[in-house]
This record gives sequence, structure tokens and C-alpha cells, in this order.
Amino acid sequence: MSNLVKIINDAIVENKNNSTEVEQASTSSSSTTLNYQFMYKQLESAVEEIIIQYPNDPIVNELKQKLVNNLKPILEVIQNNPNQDFNQ
Repeated sequence: MSNLVKIINDAIVENKNNSTEVEQASTSSSSTTLNYQFMYKQLESAVEEIIIQYPNDPIVNELKQKLVNNLKPILEVIQNNPNQDFNQ
């Protein structure tokens, strides 16, 4: 197993063990910290909307291809070990 796959697998398990719902954006003027998890979810939602609205756009196709290439090591592990328990 490559180091990248191990790191991601460990991160998935850690996130699953520490999972909490994404917080809502703070409207408090006294809050000075950025909620990166909330910001990431907003970005994720926007990307999903664009992929669904413009499925045949060349930019969307390029994004899909990059995602598949980046996830290829993980997808290969899943394909080669379909019965592996990722909830360890």
C-alpha cells in the first residue's frame, strides 16, 4: 500500500471517529477565527452544482479527469480489496 493511500485511509478513519456536523457560519462580530470546514463545504457545494449544471462543459470534463487521476490510487485499493474494512 502506498504512503498516500495509508495517509488517506488513516485520515478517513480519524475523521469518522471524530465526525461532527459542519458548523454554520458565525454571525457574531466577536468571532475572529475562520471556519475552514464550513468554507470547504461551501466550495464543495458550488463545485457540485456546476458539475451537475454543465456536465459536458470542457472545464467540467477536465475537473472530472483530474479528480479521477488524483483518486486513482485509492480507487485501485478499493477495487483490489473489495472486502477490506475501511472502518478499522
